[in-house]
Amino acid sequence: MMRIRQIALLYTAMDKHLTIYPISTGDQLNVFATDEVSSIRVMDMNGNVLTAAENIYNKHKVLDIGKLPGATYIVEVTFLDKRTSRSVFVKM
Repeated sequence: MMRIRQIALLYTAMDKHLTIYPISTGDQLNVFATDEVSSIRVMDMNGNVLTAAENIYNKHKVLDIGKLPGATYIVEVTFLDKRTSRSVFVKM
């Protein structure tokens, strides 16, 4: 029997220009923005950076989070104009 990991969205982005959502496989996290993004960081609740993507220069990025254990995480997005936005998700 195969166990499928799931990601549940706990908290929507505080910035209306940012959307994150899970994919049913539980190994990917989609990040969509209305403005171009320069970097994305996934952090644990203590602020430790666990994975990051730099030099994106796009409005969409798929992050591989398959190696992260089940927990609550913070996603921090930095836009090209240096604004930042954060959101929280739970990987189960």
